[in-house]
Amino acid sequence: MLTQKRMSSVRLLLAVVLVAGYINSGCSSKGNRLVEASPAYQPSPAAPQIKMPNVVPAKLPEVQEAVRRVFKNAAEIDSSFNPSFLTGDFNGDSSQDLAVILKPAPNKLAEMNEQYPSWLLRDPLLSGHQQRLGLNVGEGDVLLAIIHGYGENDWHDSQATQTYLLKNVVGSNLSVKSAKEFQSAHNGRRLPRPQGDLIQETLRGADGYLYYASADYSWYDPRTFKPKAETGMVHSVR
Repeated sequence: MLTQKRMSSVRLLLAVVLVAGYINSGCSSKGNRLVEASPAYQPSPAAPQIKMPNVVPAKLPEVQEAVRRVFKNAAEIDSSFNPSFLTGDFNGDSSQDLAVILKPAPNKLAEMNEQYPSWLLRDPLLSGHQQRLGLNVGEGDVLLAIIHGYGENDWHDSQATQTYLLKNVVGSNLSVKSAKEFQSAHNGRRLPRPQGDLIQETLRGADGYLYYASADYSWYDPRTFKPKAETGMVHSVR
């Protein structure tokens, strides 16, 4: 009987030890359990900034500085016109350009006709063939210079020097119109496709528009405009 009681006591003690060990093992595993860290905050990427044209009205000293940048002292603003300068995005690159009416400065005609000027002399009333015959600036010419904007500062920028110098297209009542306004005013007509804003004016008794397309400036007269024929592949008929 004593032997059996001792054996029972030993078994009971072993059972208690096993249970205690199991409990300690569970607590230890819980203490060592790795806690997953919450993901770090990742801000959404900023939306790309769209450059908005600078629409602050031009001031005369700024315009004079832009003219000197391109023409040095060879040309000056013709103040007999009102307005004598306009701003708009004339070539459609989302940068503001400057259109300013000029005349050759006294005794500077040679500089205006130098062999390699920093501007492109054009006459929008002439055909391409006539343009290639050569153009010159005359003593009494009234010219329209369009200085294209560059970078964040538009036509104010020191590197804004790309300039078209246009002959025979300075009229009266000059104003800037958007392409949308142009299309609405002539709905139903066959129209050119300007790349940016247009300059509306009265020229030689006709109301028309000066516009930029295909890397050059052209004149639109609603009475005489004929769209250019579209060129394409010619297929022979078998």
